[in-house]
Amino acid sequence: MIISILIVTNVCWLLLYLRQKGMLIHYRSSAIDTLTTHDEMKETLKIGLYHRYKKEQGEDKDEGSLEFEAFVAEMMEAVRGGRTYVTRASRNYGIDIEEHTDHGLYLGLAVCADDRNPVDYGPIAVVHSQMVKRGAVGGYVATTGEFTAGAYQYADELNIELYNGDRLVELWVGSEEAQEEELTEFSPAT
Repeated sequence: MIISILIVTNVCWLLLYLRQKGMLIHYRSSAIDTLTTHDEMKETLKIGLYHRYKKEQGEDKDEGSLEFEAFVAEMMEAVRGGRTYVTRASRNYGIDIEEHTDHGLYLGLAVCADDRNPVDYGPIAVVHSQMVKRGAVGGYVATTGEFTAGAYQYADELNIELYNGDRLVELWVGSEEAQEEELTEFSPAT
């Protein structure tokens, strides 16, 4: 009789645990869906990224930290795989990120800009030049703002990926989701 009560109690606790875990996964998924689909939230995150990482006027990239570059590198590593390394731009002809993947070397440049000053083709030309010089298989430029129409056309011709502020936010949320899934997958409770 006691064994039957213990079995029923354990089954009840297990069912309660599974129900709570399901609800937690549902709430987490709903929160991520809200972030990825709500345009106002995306705009708020984009503006927040710009203000978080912008350099003050007169601050040299070498004097300041490389926080935005490190943010982009970490996000790209989480989303695309591979290993990233943040460089010091003055020592690497403008390249901020080296990304080593199974497919080869990708070179990246991170530009913290607002929508009032869209990024033109200049950073794309730097990435392309270094891709050719170093034999990289691909490249990308990421910004918190926007690119000019000419920049999009130029990058498309060179097969260089552009991540504007909106796409950067989507990747950021996606990288957070990927990390959540990885943690859930390897959690002892699953």
